Amino acid sequence: MRPFMVAAVQYSLTGITTEAEFWRKITATTQEAAGRGADLIVFPEYMTAHLLGFTEEMDHEAACRYLDSYTDDYMALMQKNSREQGLMILGGTHICKEYGKFFNKAFLFFPDGRIETQSKLHLTPEEQTRWPLAAGDSLNVVETSWGKLAMLTCYDIEFPELARLAADQGAELLLCPSYTDTSFGYYRVRLCAQARAIENQLFVALSGIVGELSEDRPQVDRGYCQAGLFTPCDVPFAEDGILETGELNQDMFVMGELDFSMLRTNREQGLVAPFYDRRPALYQQQENRLLREC
Repeated sequence: MRPFMVAAVQYSLTGITTEAEFWRKITATTQEAAGRGADLIVFPEYMTAHLLGFTEEMDHEAACRYLDSYTDDYMALMQKNSREQGLMILGGTHICKEYGKFFNKAFLFFPDGRIETQSKLHLTPEEQTRWPLAAGDSLNVVETSWGKLAMLTCYDIEFPELARLAADQGAELLLCPSYTDTSFGYYRVRLCAQARAIENQLFVALSGIVGELSEDRPQVDRGYCQAGLFTPCDVPFAEDGILETGELNQDMFVMGELDFSMLRTNREQGLVAPFYDRRPALYQQQENRLLREC
């Protein structure tokens, strides 16, 4: 099987002043990635929140209703681009309403019209207290022609149990659309993404938002990111586990080839084997002991 080409986007909040320009930018970025041979493009968390920059400032609940009103347009554009350009699109995350609740949801579009989704499972303290958002309650491990993948949105990547659960179900690629507005937040997500690649001997693709709106918005106003494609820190990969990274805080996307045969070589012939050498019985035994002592 040929290598899988992935583009991870550093999406800029600058340079756009209308809704029409927003949709055109997404299409242009997708077209450029497809023209360079991408099989998958990964847009960042809260990407559609850029639409808040073109309207009056509003509170978080009103912002959720406003963004949800674009759900049909968002779905139609992403499906059209995926079909016409012939590549999979992780359309960042989009706030939408289901069962009377708002979710921060990732959508993965396939050229044949298939759509897979993943609600964010771990909400940040701000998302729990300021946003009227509900957390997801299940992990979707997605089958593709290249193998299995899972979508872990931003804060989700900071929980090793979740990535391990995906790996145990056969995932060899984690997609991490993120939104971080400070270097602190970025490095938490970035370093955890690399840790998950090492622990589970798989690939991680990280995307994010960069730039700054001309006027502050309480939901999304600025971003800090260096998108990247990460591998285990072991043979046959690079010592630092970095396949590709972008230029910090620049409006761009980074592309690289994911060769799953190399990943399997790593699991079979690497100098260490953290995916196989864990001791769940020992961990459970220690947890039971601590519970008895409490």
